[in-house]
Amino acid sequence: MNDRLNKYFVKYLGDYVFLELMPEYVKRERLDFMRNVPMPVKKDMVGALAADNGIEFKYFTLGMVSIMGIDPTFKYVPQYRTFLNYVNKDIVKSVVMVGMEQAKHDELEGACITLRAALVMEPDNVDALYNYMLVCRNLYLESDDKQFVTDFKTEVFESLIRLQELAPDFDKTYYYLGFAYLNAGKYRDAQIAWDRFLKLSRPCSERMEIRDRLKELEEPVKIEKGYELVIGGRWNEGLSILEQYKDTKHMEWWPLPYYLGVGYSRTGHYDEAVAMLKEALKGDPSGAEIMAELVIAYNALGDEVNAEKYKKKMDLVRNSAE
Repeated sequence: MNDRLNKYFVKYLGDYVFLELMPEYVKRERLDFMRNVPMPVKKDMVGALAADNGIEFKYFTLGMVSIMGIDPTFKYVPQYRTFLNYVNKDIVKSVVMVGMEQAKHDELEGACITLRAALVMEPDNVDALYNYMLVCRNLYLESDDKQFVTDFKTEVFESLIRLQELAPDFDKTYYYLGFAYLNAGKYRDAQIAWDRFLKLSRPCSERMEIRDRLKELEEPVKIEKGYELVIGGRWNEGLSILEQYKDTKHMEWWPLPYYLGVGYSRTGHYDEAVAMLKEALKGDPSGAEIMAELVIAYNALGDEVNAEKYKKKMDLVRNSAE
């Protein structure tokens, strides 16, 4: 498991205290692997529980599950994993059910931690991975923090790719994978994923939704093909596709005028290139690649003033990003 999410949960380590099992108990129960291993329990439980004939084991198991989900790299995770399997052979199934119940009650951070723990114990568990993906998706959909959204989106995408490998005929993977590709601007991949969903799924409300989505994707898929042709140096072929959409709503999204501009520049139509690239900048004012293409086009036109102007802007953007 990638540790990109640890930074969001590690703060919860401070909610726990760590106690050791009595040596007599370790010996009696043959738990040598737990000798000198600190057992976590929530701070707010210690006083009340200790006053009532000690702390029940279930509170230690809950603590171990939480610690593994908060920080899968925690020093004693291997011992916790062994211990939990020792006390409950179906521990992963139980933990997944707890995570699902937390998610049902909108306790999304807690659910994420719990399901992370299930995956620490059994990385290829499809139920754990699918529900973990759903919780991560709901978390980023509720957030306005750019880095948080990026990290959790990446976690969702990687989980979906892994689900595709583990359960290639699980229809819901392709439902959500289509949206992941759509959000990344990979329209052909979204189309392929949703076609697969329709092939695998039984009658459900999502099928009608996806059929509508696929109709909406028809033009973006063609435009994406135009981008690929321009990127591949087949400029005239790319332009012949992209020019069909110059007077459409798709011009509102900066990649279309950008790739039109690149295509025009590479085929010697520099005035048209400048016009398209300036249009692209309206959608992406900090686009260093767009500015770099404007420098090329203005230099080709012999306009050194504007070439220098956009070179300075480009350098400023790139330096501020470092």
